Amino acid sequence: MRYLLLAVLCILAGAAQAQPARPGATADVPGARDHPLVGRFQGSVMRLYRPREFDELRLVNAPVLDRDRRETGARANDRNSVAVSGRAVRMRYETPDGVSVLEVMRNHEERLRANRFETLFTCRLAECGQPAELWWAVNEAVAGVPGGLPSGWQSQIYTLARLSRPEGDVHVSLLAVTAGQRVQVLVDVVEARPMQGGRIAFVDAGAMQRAVEQTGRVALYGIQFGFDSAEILPASRPTLEEIGRFLRANPTMNVVVAGHTDGQGSFDYNLQLSGRRAQAVVAALAREFSVPAARLTAFGVGMAAPVASNDNETGRAQNRRVEIVKR
Repeated sequence: MRYLLLAVLCILAGAAQAQPARPGATADVPGARDHPLVGRFQGSVMRLYRPREFDELRLVNAPVLDRDRRETGARANDRNSVAVSGRAVRMRYETPDGVSVLEVMRNHEERLRANRFETLFTCRLAECGQPAELWWAVNEAVAGVPGGLPSGWQSQIYTLARLSRPEGDVHVSLLAVTAGQRVQVLVDVVEARPMQGGRIAFVDAGAMQRAVEQTGRVALYGIQFGFDSAEILPASRPTLEEIGRFLRANPTMNVVVAGHTDGQGSFDYNLQLSGRRAQAVVAALAREFSVPAARLTAFGVGMAAPVASNDNETGRAQNRRVEIVKR
């Protein structure tokens, strides 16, 4: 009776947070990129893609029981999960009609083994403890990002795997459920690494003036973007305000706003990403800081002008920047 009540509540709550695809939609969500260590089941479509530069997740590594939640106050806790942090991405795939959840999961596991992952925990339905509790624990692993998995599933398999490597472990969590004729797979990948400290670099308008007078440009590290996106993060506002102050103090100066990336990823992709980031800065300066758009030229440099080695994270952090260049 208790499990039936949990399942009913799960269905009602899950319906509110699920993000069903448009009927007949066959394209991935915008910006979607497969993780190279995980891949996708043949013919699947990505319905959710949420990367983060740094996050902490609790990944289930043991059966999830209702009494654990009652006694600890959380579904995912020290009894049934491991806390991992680092660069993270959440993806959800929808397979073609007619494949089984077992076939999908075994193909994923085969791919992980080929990439030298070890399986830390796997379960199917009752082996997972209380299936509805596991469903919630995995969906809630990423704060503020619902998994979108249907809660009215007919079957469910979960796997947690780890790749041990010198530069940091990689954890992959997969929850696959059958809903109607299709399988939905929720994938969380966490590449362990320490949070990069000291990233809030501040250059005021006076320092910008001196740098431009001496070299014709100034490199800025205080403008921050979402991982793999052109979304300007709120912490960037002080630097944008100083750029606006500098340009208003030099009303006849026109500048190039140049976006730079590190050397990871393809050349063409980084060129496009850096251009979008430069355009976002130009738009913000014109919209919010009273700088005429005619004075600003956005330009994406990509990885073509590094100031440090791309072979380590310290160098890559120096290469990710925005430069203001006098025209």
